[in-house]
Amino acid sequence: MKNSLQSFLFISVVLTFSAVASAKQIPLQAWVHDPVISSVNVNPLGDRLVGLTLTDVNKPPKVTVWDLNNMQAAPARFSPKDSKPLFVDWLNNQKLIVVGRQKFDVRAGGRFVKTFRDKIYIADSTGKKPPREILRNRDILGASIADRLPQDKNKVLINVVTPEFADDYYELDLRNYSAKRVYRGSPKNVAILDSFGKVAAKQSLERDKEGSYIATSYKHPQTGEWDEHHRFYAKKRRSLQAVGFSKNGRKVYVTDNRDKDKAVIRTYDIAERTLSEPLFGGSDFEATGVIISRHPDTLGDLLGFRGVGAKNTIKLVDQKAATMQATIDSALPKNRTNFILSMSNDYSKVVVLSTGVKEPSAYYLLQNEKELLPLGRSYPEIDSSLLSDMEYVEYKARDGFTVPAYLTKPKFGKAPYPTVIMPHGGPWARDFYGWDLWVQYLANRGYAVLQPQYRGSDGWGHALWVAGDNKWGELMQDDKDDGAAWLVKEGVADKGRIAMFGYSYGGYAAMAATVRPNSPYQCAIAGAGLSELRTFDKLTFGNAFQREFQNATIDGLSPLDKVKEANIPIYIFHGDRDQRVPIDQSRKFYKALQKANKTVEYNEIPDLWHSFPWLPTHNVNVLKNVEEYLATRCGDGGL
Repeated sequence: MKNSLQSFLFISVVLTFSAVASAKQIPLQAWVHDPVISSVNVNPLGDRLVGLTLTDVNKPPKVTVWDLNNMQAAPARFSPKDSKPLFVDWLNNQKLIVVGRQKFDVRAGGRFVKTFRDKIYIADSTGKKPPREILRNRDILGASIADRLPQDKNKVLINVVTPEFADDYYELDLRNYSAKRVYRGSPKNVAILDSFGKVAAKQSLERDKEGSYIATSYKHPQTGEWDEHHRFYAKKRRSLQAVGFSKNGRKVYVTDNRDKDKAVIRTYDIAERTLSEPLFGGSDFEATGVIISRHPDTLGDLLGFRGVGAKNTIKLVDQKAATMQATIDSALPKNRTNFILSMSNDYSKVVVLSTGVKEPSAYYLLQNEKELLPLGRSYPEIDSSLLSDMEYVEYKARDGFTVPAYLTKPKFGKAPYPTVIMPHGGPWARDFYGWDLWVQYLANRGYAVLQPQYRGSDGWGHALWVAGDNKWGELMQDDKDDGAAWLVKEGVADKGRIAMFGYSYGGYAAMAATVRPNSPYQCAIAGAGLSELRTFDKLTFGNAFQREFQNATIDGLSPLDKVKEANIPIYIFHGDRDQRVPIDQSRKFYKALQKANKTVEYNEIPDLWHSFPWLPTHNVNVLKNVEEYLATRCGDGGL
């Protein structure tokens, strides 16, 4: 059966790559195509499997449905005619939801704005009928299944993200495909659902004499009345946040960072308005959430907790879940994170996604709780034996502050290496221990890569988060430069062969690196960066909560104001459909550098939006140009 299933999925995939100069280098084409397999799920009955697959790396993926009772039969393959499928899942045993994306231009303020929109389709798993679009007249930025409503087999709850980044909920009737909106979200009002698809909490944006805050209200379990329970004041950045609900609806699982550096999870009794002692987190890692059962037999039961520190942490408290996870983990390579994506109602079929530092994603089918069968790798031509290990490290900044970071060294060659400092976006975000395409690609090309978790990064505790306030391009930038100095001291980096490469906020950091004195870098690469902090003020100032929550923390160096002080070359790229960071931020910086007679290159990428996933053409453009720039034009002749 194992061999049948593997060939069953991939016998028709065409992977034709050109030869490369070095057997140690994985060809560019292996990294940039759409996943060969993704979005894999089994239906509740356990007799069909669905996923997005490629039959040719040069063509878009197709929705693919296999009959698990007749695996020798050719699968059904189809796709929406007017969009590229991004996601597919089961609505019930026969019907599928497909979310696709298409380019979309709108007129705003008297001009055309290049953007994109998502479309939602209902499809029959046989593929005999074309997918049917629902909510045709709605502009949609994203969609997913909110709840399959196992108590009502004819209805499913759909979550739709609006252009205002609000969450609407629609009740979809599978008998006639009608969709009725049951909750209308807005930037000021958000609903949180329980495990049964019911609105169990409401959040609203409010203000009092202390400032703007998010009020969280719960429904009393006895009276059914809604009452406010928590306030998250923007200025304080400490609060209780609901992350799940007990099965009986009487208690809420909340993350709590009010009196600790790292968040813990507690239960909150709605009727008594009391908190339990910490259940999880608060020491070496931040608690981030709970795992609640979605299986009909145990719907709403607590399975475990999630947290994040140097590595992701999961603690399972349900014995059956823990046993199943142990079976999966013991059968797969070490240093992988293995997720259960879906399972049949009788537990006989379980779809597993496995990922790790050296594995982008691989899918497996667990049968009868003991037999694990490979379904395929999303990037089968990326040879894991040619990839590098990732190491968690810490170093001291110039003022003594401890900065956490991830270090990836090339698998081949000898230290000191040419090195890339790669700050993450955000800045209120973080990197994680695990797969990172850009990191592994550069390491495979011979570069050491350091990902500093500089002050201002979120997910490492309150102290590190707030330490970056109003220090853009200054103390936050010192952390990155001090990481480069530390690598030189440790013998990892060659002092004369260091570059900075960042995207989004990381692009801003790369721009800042060009204008700061005594640069440790030979060049910088800035993707979708912000060149003037005044623009960030405008982006966040329209929301009262954001004005106090983040806008007040944004101050420091605007690279655009310092172009005459630029002292290293820079390569800039930006997508013309980016609606997160305005493209004029890169255009202005490029033109100002040109006017100041500085060494600068600019690449405006057609149809590229801000966030992943990108099209293969976008990935080719970015990786190929970054590689060539580092090798040939970074500093004096390249790194």
